[in-house]
Amino acid sequence: MDDSGSSSPPAPAPSFRNRYWILRHGRSVPNERGIIVSSLENGTKPEFGLAPQGVEQARLAGESLRKELEELGVPLDSVQIRYSPFSRTMETAREVARVLGVPFDTPSCIPAVELRERYFGPSHELLSHEKKYGQ
Repeated sequence: MDDSGSSSPPAPAPSFRNRYWILRHGRSVPNERGIIVSSLENGTKPEFGLAPQGVEQARLAGESLRKELEELGVPLDSVQIRYSPFSRTMETAREVARVLGVPFDTPSCIPAVELRERYFGPSHELLSHEKKYGQ
């Protein structure tokens, strides 16, 4: 506060070289079945990918991101996509990349195992989360 009792405006935020957007995967088959899929072994299986609703969610998220990038003047050819190797996140990333016009099978889109689901252990794997945690 200055001598008059009013506070000074906050200092401007520092500018960063890069911008980051974090996107959760769309609705998955395990979501619809109410089961937990947290192991890398199961998570990468195609049968645990996106449900049809999840594909649509990914498309809409891609469209929203594209609009925001265009409004900010971010060139789409500068976009880099990182995703976990789980099929649900790979399918989400693939759909978003398609909407953005980013080639998927290139260095612009790379799986990062560090982004994967937390493993809950064998006592939870492929079990109903409702039975396990009650709802």
